[in-house]
Amino acid sequence: MSDRAKRLGGKLLMEVGKVEDLSSVPFTCIPPLATLLQNPNSPTQILELISPPTPYHPSPAGKTSLLQHIIAHALLPSQESAIILIDPLSHFSVPRLTSILLHHLKSTTTTTKDWPEMKATVKTALSHVHIFRPQTWPSLLATLTSLPTYLFDAKKHASMNRRIHSICLEDIDTFIWSIRTNSSSSFHAVTNPLATASSQLTRHLTKLSSLLSCAILLTSRSSTPSTFRPLLPLSWPPGTPLTRLAVRRVDVGKFAPAISGEEAEVEREKRWSVVRRARFECWRVGAGRVDGLGFVFRVGDGVEIEN
Repeated sequence: MSDRAKRLGGKLLMEVGKVEDLSSVPFTCIPPLATLLQNPNSPTQILELISPPTPYHPSPAGKTSLLQHIIAHALLPSQESAIILIDPLSHFSVPRLTSILLHHLKSTTTTTKDWPEMKATVKTALSHVHIFRPQTWPSLLATLTSLPTYLFDAKKHASMNRRIHSICLEDIDTFIWSIRTNSSSSFHAVTNPLATASSQLTRHLTKLSSLLSCAILLTSRSSTPSTFRPLLPLSWPPGTPLTRLAVRRVDVGKFAPAISGEEAEVEREKRWSVVRRARFECWRVGAGRVDGLGFVFRVGDGVEIEN
């Protein structure tokens, strides 16, 4: 199976003759994101999108929206790739992805006469998103193990002539309860079940990334409000092209002290205007939020990165 999987990786990379060298690099079509990566020219990058813990940031943090933006660019004609998505909590919305794809296409054309063509493009793009929803840790590992067999079977999907852009794992921290449950019910006690699970996961993912020459994207809540590390600690092998990005909603400033009622009413309207625009910020963990090392994006009909 390993040899067949390797052939699949080569096939998906080479058979699409119109994909140029740059299009095989996952994030080149999103320059603000590419500038944050540790190794932007590597097709096998590991990208972690981390948001604050729920008690500190209960509202949506923007991870799924940013992930959908990345996926939309991967599916459209500029890259024409396929996506593998692991979505245990069913957070990923296909109708929402459809909206983002259409918004992007409409924003890049100057005429409405292309509407039927745009709908056809989106329909084709959506057929190359392969969604799996494992509910337990063993089922997740089984899903990852079975991916080469699934991808190599042309009868099961229409993506044989597309390269795999990335394997995306949403809400990886949701499996922590399953890891601990399996450990407590096992006949063989595990001293540190999360560390063992981390090694299992990173081993599977790095192997798949190498076989398929694709990126790995994970989303998670952070363990603390300041460190922006995933709740499930991930131990990637040395030399792995890993980038960890913090993602959160842009804070709305508090009312100034001793503000008058009239001023508060004006300020309230401004604050609600900011909230309605649904602005989120993203920066590389360890680099700090300074000019040139992060970006802000808005979520509306589509997802737009601010200049």
